[in-house]
Amino acid sequence: MNLAIVTGTSRGIGAAVARELTARGWSVMGCARGPAADGLAGARYHHRELDLSDAAAVEEWFEGEFLAVSRLAEAGRVGLVNNAAVLACSLVRDVDLATAARALSVNVAVPVWLTGLVLRHAPPCPVRVVDLSSGAATSPVAGWATYCASKAALHMAGEVLAAELEQAPGLAGRDLRVVSYAPNVVDTAMQDELRALGAGSFPRREEFVAMKREGLLVQAAGPAREIADLLEREGLPPHSTLRFEP
Repeated sequence: MNLAIVTGTSRGIGAAVARELTARGWSVMGCARGPAADGLAGARYHHRELDLSDAAAVEEWFEGEFLAVSRLAEAGRVGLVNNAAVLACSLVRDVDLATAARALSVNVAVPVWLTGLVLRHAPPCPVRVVDLSSGAATSPVAGWATYCASKAALHMAGEVLAAELEQAPGLAGRDLRVVSYAPNVVDTAMQDELRALGAGSFPRREEFVAMKREGLLVQAAGPAREIADLLEREGLPPHSTLRFEP
């Protein structure tokens, strides 16, 4: 059984990845704050409404019901797609502490913890982790201090895990590969959110408005197919950085 865990499956890239994987015969465990996206009902897809900023709820479900329902311990191949993210756009001078803490939890702490959960409970089978990244991980964007910092942190966490696979005796021989994957500028609800912001909190707003107007945004199905390919791929290095190019 090929099993995938995908976060943020109520819309956008997460929903597209879940659809692609179920079409390929994978069993998919999805979670999001809202209900499953259209077209995801069926025997191969299980959805959980879950707020990833609620650490207690995340631990309770993933360490409990998830392990039984997913049959993770019986999987022949495991994929983890850390897709869910919070933008939390504001200038540094205006950052709200609670909002920033929530974003960092969803964007960094939960993906790192979920990767550890897979390592603890999956059998010694191939495991592929795809962390959704962004150009914001390496290039500063005014108004995106929390988002840029979180994407940079998630990328580094993947590199740390790759080092642990080589150096930690308890992980020797594990067939686990991590990909930091930037899907390009995708036409999702997050883009709607950006275009609705004022220039005072997001100075580059007009660039994103123009990209939508000029039809330059990528559709989610393209990156979703590539992410599914990565979950099935052999021969990857312990950590790699990739970007979708339409």
